[in-house]
Amino acid sequence: MSGILRVAVFVAFAAWLSIHFAGAAGAADDDSGEPFVSAVRAFADTVLTHGRDGYGPQKTPLFVDGLEVESLEPARWQNSGQTWVLSNFASQQPLFRLLDGLTGLTGEARYRQAAEEAARYALKHLRTPNGLLYWGGHLAWDLETEKPVGQGADTHELKTHQPYFELMWRVDPEATRRLMETIWAGHVLDWARLDYNRHANAKKLVRPQWDAAFLENIEVPFPAEGGHLSFANVTPPLLRAGTMLAVLGDDGEALTWTRRLLHRWQQGKDPRTGLCGGQLSYRAEDRARDALGHVHPAINEAKIVASYHQTSRYHHLPLAQMQAGEALIAAGGERAEQGREFIDWALADLTVYAQRSYDPASGTFIALMTDGTPLRWQEAKTGYYVPESFAPLAPDGVLLWSYATACRLGSEEVHWQMARAIAKALDLGEIGERNGARALRHETNEAGWHVIYALLELHRATGDRQFLQLARRVGENVAKLQTPSGLFPRPGRTHARTGDEVPLALLHLAAVLAGQSSVLPPPTLDSRFFHCEYHGPLAPHQQKRADKRTYDHLVYYGGP
Repeated sequence: MSGILRVAVFVAFAAWLSIHFAGAAGAADDDSGEPFVSAVRAFADTVLTHGRDGYGPQKTPLFVDGLEVESLEPARWQNSGQTWVLSNFASQQPLFRLLDGLTGLTGEARYRQAAEEAARYALKHLRTPNGLLYWGGHLAWDLETEKPVGQGADTHELKTHQPYFELMWRVDPEATRRLMETIWAGHVLDWARLDYNRHANAKKLVRPQWDAAFLENIEVPFPAEGGHLSFANVTPPLLRAGTMLAVLGDDGEALTWTRRLLHRWQQGKDPRTGLCGGQLSYRAEDRARDALGHVHPAINEAKIVASYHQTSRYHHLPLAQMQAGEALIAAGGERAEQGREFIDWALADLTVYAQRSYDPASGTFIALMTDGTPLRWQEAKTGYYVPESFAPLAPDGVLLWSYATACRLGSEEVHWQMARAIAKALDLGEIGERNGARALRHETNEAGWHVIYALLELHRATGDRQFLQLARRVGENVAKLQTPSGLFPRPGRTHARTGDEVPLALLHLAAVLAGQSSVLPPPTLDSRFFHCEYHGPLAPHQQKRADKRTYDHLVYYGGP
């Protein structure tokens, strides 16, 4: 496409976008989500046309991970003299939810059909020898050579990923059951204590030990026997697999162990504060101790509410628990009772986090030891961590989503007041009291897709359409990311993900506006990343500090 033509197309598209969304915004009582559906359809059509596999000797129904927004060429990863056209099935789960939901909303079968064809192929051809998939943090599939690639051919890793197992079960229930079972079997190393690692071997044949002895009452956290790391962000994938085994496969044993895993996080709370760290176990050689042991002698990574341990444990895990709880409640029977317990634990965790970590004066969440001691973060030594790793955290859209969900599922005033404070910080205005007057900022420039979900939750919690109208405004802001190609690159980036969360959030907004949210897969916290060495030229912002490896979002996509 020539430069002049490209400019003309962009100007025309920008004019269409402005008119399309201005018209929708001008009708405060208009329930039509059609402008958002049109934007999502444009994205999906581009991905179906340009994002499917046409690169190796065999044309498959798989999708590339990302596209350059103008040329629509795939993102190519450089490693060891090779160039990979990555297809990371784990990073594409938002795409499969979107395609499935788009058919549900529009009735056009081709979107769901494409998703099912890709899932069926992946479950058959991307399986590792033990029933896992070549996907996740360190593994992906190269569409040109049709082989697995990544940082270690045998290393399986999922962190905060919550795959769309419902779609997979629909097309191949046996392979999906094996996949969910092997996620548990591969990552859990000590069933008696329920210690696990963020890495699993992709080849070793393993089966879940549902009949293993379990030590109910032990001290948590506990020392690890090996060098593994039981990160909190590995719990959502285990939670998702166990919950879906119970819902889809009627597996009571999987649900029992899922409940035991979540209870371990309750057992890990300091009895004086109710705070829990970001690991169930800790290593003898501890990185938090290396950084701050000289000022906090008792520190280890299992006893800090700080850095990614803090966000994993208190921003992400409670939200994943509440979503799992609702899936179990919807399934009914004894599973519903278990789902309510999952939700109650999550609500309690969010209460403690608000009361202990939030600093109203600064509007941030401070880093703590689990005994409540504030970390002297400025004194941290530089190594794996740097002092800024432990600095106070500003609230974000995920945390607003968590507290908004808590407002819907519970009645504690602290959750509402926390949502109120975060909404102000995100330029959303004053949400007021639960049943009181509001002063929402309908001219906000906030453009976070997480915030759309949060506002939809507040709408469901209160029935107040003002939240829905504010969600529409945020959706309009988000939609401005869309380019004439239909993709949604982040500012300053030339590539966009096919597994992008933005169009999926817009589709949920459109469905709620149209009163058809039930035809979409429920909103689900998920994750997308590939962590590997990149051997091409990189600018500083594309590199990971003190690591030969980097992330695909740093190299190509930005985020979130």
